[in-house]
Amino acid sequence: MKDLGRRLPTTIVLIVSAYAAIRCLPVPWFAVLLYFLVSLAAWELLRLTRPSRHVWPLAFSNGLLIALAFIAPWFGIGLALVACLLADGLYFLLTTSSRERLDSFARDWGILALAVIYLYFPLFFMLELKKLGPNYLFFMILVIAIGDSGAYFVGSAIGRHKIYPVASPKKTLEGLVAAVLTAGLSGWLSLRLFPLPVAVPTAVASAALIGLFSQLSDPVESLFKRAAGQKDSGTLLRGHGGVLDRVDSYIFCAPLLYFIVLYFWN
Repeated sequence: MKDLGRRLPTTIVLIVSAYAAIRCLPVPWFAVLLYFLVSLAAWELLRLTRPSRHVWPLAFSNGLLIALAFIAPWFGIGLALVACLLADGLYFLLTTSSRERLDSFARDWGILALAVIYLYFPLFFMLELKKLGPNYLFFMILVIAIGDSGAYFVGSAIGRHKIYPVASPKKTLEGLVAAVLTAGLSGWLSLRLFPLPVAVPTAVASAALIGLFSQLSDPVESLFKRAAGQKDSGTLLRGHGGVLDRVDSYIFCAPLLYFIVLYFWN
């Protein structure tokens, strides 16, 4: 109960703020907000992975190029990635001036690329969903929340078979099954609350798949925290950890839902 008391005020603020931003912000301003939030998550990831040189300005600028590719059709993701490679290559050429820097070169560039490919690229599919309509984002958020709740309560009550003993020791096969089932059932509820042009069986199947992917996305983020010996990715959100802790489930699910809608909902 003490933990609930610390988390509840932040939870209410997050829910109200997220609803207002998704429902009310025009696409360009939503893109700015999304870039800011993903950059905070990228900062936390860089703190966890600890590159030997200061790559965060380059990570933010790479992320800006990725964001531009999603905002401006004339730019394109291919051009953004080429620009990132050129900028990153020049940076490492100019900053690798000692044997020590050479030894850490591949790791540092790998961490930089990770921040871009693991965070900016998949999370900006939330902007694509926003362009389709706010209800697509509400559908994903509600399905993930209900699936996570199902996994937590069932896993806590009857969970016996651990599936991620290192990344997330509390996650069980029973909780995973509950997440998929409850997420699938929530697909019907989501359509009732946030109408979308899709048949109920398709929405239910899509929601179940989102529930599965969210249970994969969260433990992957936990690996970074475990490797760094940290419980949370940050302390920005009282009782909830960092921004990365709050967006981890969407890393896999935002691109998944976008492509499901693109290929199966039309």
